[in-house]
Amino acid sequence: MSYGKRKITGIRVKVNRLRGERFKAENRLMAQPKAMLGGPLIKMFGPCGNPNCRCKKKGNKGHGPYYYVQVKKPDGKYTHKYLGKDQNAIQLASNYSEYLKNITLLRRLNREIDTLLNDLSRSGIKQGGKYHGQVKKSGEKHQGLDAKQ
Repeated sequence: MSYGKRKITGIRVKVNRLRGERFKAENRLMAQPKAMLGGPLIKMFGPCGNPNCRCKKKGNKGHGPYYYVQVKKPDGKYTHKYLGKDQNAIQLASNYSEYLKNITLLRRLNREIDTLLNDLSRSGIKQGGKYHGQVKKSGEKHQGLDAKQ
């Protein structure tokens, strides 16, 4: 697979941009640690039992928001625990959700960078007049520093 110089430059520019984004995501994760609950925040809306209530009208989200945290039970299944109006618990669960969002972003950036670097390694970049990965034949002069001698 052969790439032109513009394609290679484009890949390098993308990798550098993604590395900058990754650096920012890492800094957000490594900043002052925040207290967290052990599960993400879930915000739900729901209807009530009154048949004449506004929540029954088409397009209405319902009453709420009602805040829950997703927790894992001992049997490995997940359930939701109601947080009520406890702003401290809501903030702790929100901190965990933000943490998960940053971890997911970091993983996505790493995958993109890895893909681009793999493309770059298959591009046939020349170094010292030879393609990477090729071995110099015995007696053949190197195009780099050896050429001056």
